[in-house]
Amino acid sequence: MNNEAQIEYWNGPAGQKWVDQSARLDAMLAPYAEKVLQAANISGDERALDIGCGAGSLTIAASAQGKPEIGAVGIDVSAPLLALAKARAAAAGSSATFERSDASEFAADAPFDLMISRFGVMFFQDPVAAFAHIRAQIPPGGRMAFMCWRALTENDWAFAPLQAALPLLNEAPEPGDPDAPGPFAFADKDRVSRILDHSGWQSVSIEPFSPPIQLPGDDLESSTKFMLQLGPLSRLIASQGLAPEPIEAALNERLKGSMTEAGRIEMKSACWLVTAMA
Repeated sequence: MNNEAQIEYWNGPAGQKWVDQSARLDAMLAPYAEKVLQAANISGDERALDIGCGAGSLTIAASAQGKPEIGAVGIDVSAPLLALAKARAAAAGSSATFERSDASEFAADAPFDLMISRFGVMFFQDPVAAFAHIRAQIPPGGRMAFMCWRALTENDWAFAPLQAALPLLNEAPEPGDPDAPGPFAFADKDRVSRILDHSGWQSVSIEPFSPPIQLPGDDLESSTKFMLQLGPLSRLIASQGLAPEPIEAALNERLKGSMTEAGRIEMKSACWLVTAMA
């Protein structure tokens, strides 16, 4: 299976940006990680596999729910993020461990009781084969719980910046393949269901989860700068070689309408919480 494009992306500048912003990103995504852990319902003697673990916050939290001698295992393709994850686990005295591996090829030394993921499973070139391979790491009766984004247009935190920048682009972005690997590849609930069915998972449940998302930054300006550094807009600016200043001004104006009384930026999010049995 060829996931080389994703591996290259997460080991380049994008991976380092996520390292640099890891604390702010973990705070932003904490409600989604908590929901995954709630759905996973890890018992004391269970061993969890965290797919696309990034900087390791979900893996460490999962380890804390089990026995210290067991520990969850996080895998990711990004060397910069895994280095941070290992440092975090060591600092916390966590039994979580981390390995650099493509989840579609990862071979565990012992079976896992369950798989978890916070936005880490939407990037496979062949998702049916990848989920079948993941299922093979979990014995019958094991389970899975993960969070994925719904459509870009339903997620204001990602879509509004693109709308604000559109008049300033050299050219409008071409509509991409909605099923191509990427953050919003699992927007179609029916497609996700088919993928899991064809890869052998059972008792699939796909439920909406749509909490407001609070962007990193203590004020409008810092949140605007954050959105210019990460996400779909940052990739678009880089690909078209655009000057960021006019886009920053337009985005600043757009985000004003989402400001809370405390001065934070809070926007709409839309996800699927997916659970299944092996």
